[in-house]
Amino acid sequence: MPLFPSYESAHTSRRSQAFRRALLASVFLMTAGGCSLALDTESAQCTTDADCEHFGTYPLCQEGVCVPSGLGPQGCFRGNASSEEQFLNQCTRAECQPFDNCARLGLCNPGEPLPDLVPRP
Repeated sequence: MPLFPSYESAHTSRRSQAFRRALLASVFLMTAGGCSLALDTESAQCTTDADCEHFGTYPLCQEGVCVPSGLGPQGCFRGNASSEEQFLNQCTRAECQPFDNCARLGLCNPGEPLPDLVPRP
């Protein structure tokens, strides 16, 4: 049996409180450090176009930020073409514009006959 029981229990409870505080502080520090590991805290998102490739659709790096380039279609050839296949499949910013030829010519109305063909000269 301890000679001074109140001193022993007070000393043990102080040690246990100090241990709890140290444990809590270490958990807090690990949690706070984990946020900086999970988030990108750097001000620049990219330095070259290659840093943006994981976004797909050929983005460009401008002033440290990945921005859409407007190039397409997906899988097109980027760069200087050196073969016919590369030339034919180069990336472009062109867009397909639908065109209704039937409405323009008025030849696709159901039930109406088509006009006669123009005879050969």
